[in-house]
Amino acid sequence: ASLAQASSRSAHYSGPPCTPAGPRRSASAPHRAMEGGAPAPPPADGGMAFPSQYDESGTTSFDRVEAELRGAALKIFCEMPDGSVQEIECNMGHDVVYAKGQLARKTEIEFGRMKLYMDGKLMFDPLSFNDFPSITSSEIRVQVTVDPDDES
Repeated sequence: ASLAQASSRSAHYSGPPCTPAGPRRSASAPHRAMEGGAPAPPPADGGMAFPSQYDESGTTSFDRVEAELRGAALKIFCEMPDGSVQEIECNMGHDVVYAKGQLARKTEIEFGRMKLYMDGKLMFDPLSFNDFPSITSSEIRVQVTVDPDDES
């Protein structure tokens, strides 16, 4: 047989005929209940088809993991160049970028112009607060420098 004949034969379906789409009826209890029969019996496991994703406090396992990764609450007192102090709240798992973003929104100072220093050392953007072993309490003080505005 030639390749053309073989491909034309494979293009024709020779299986059982297709049945029209529609709901299938069976004698199972859930279908009888929908059709007006006796209600379905409760599952043998006490009424729960799947275990609940929530614990007794209403927290999911994903919420618990996220809270664990976020870490303890951290209050940052940012000493601004003009002498004012801005308070930022975040968590130990957040990075310096997150705190700078909050400070930028609060002060309307461009994010890229700010640098945070703790104990005279630059706090690099990609680091999280967990990366600073000197943070041992839930409150820290940082010094903020603001680079000059390029437009002036």
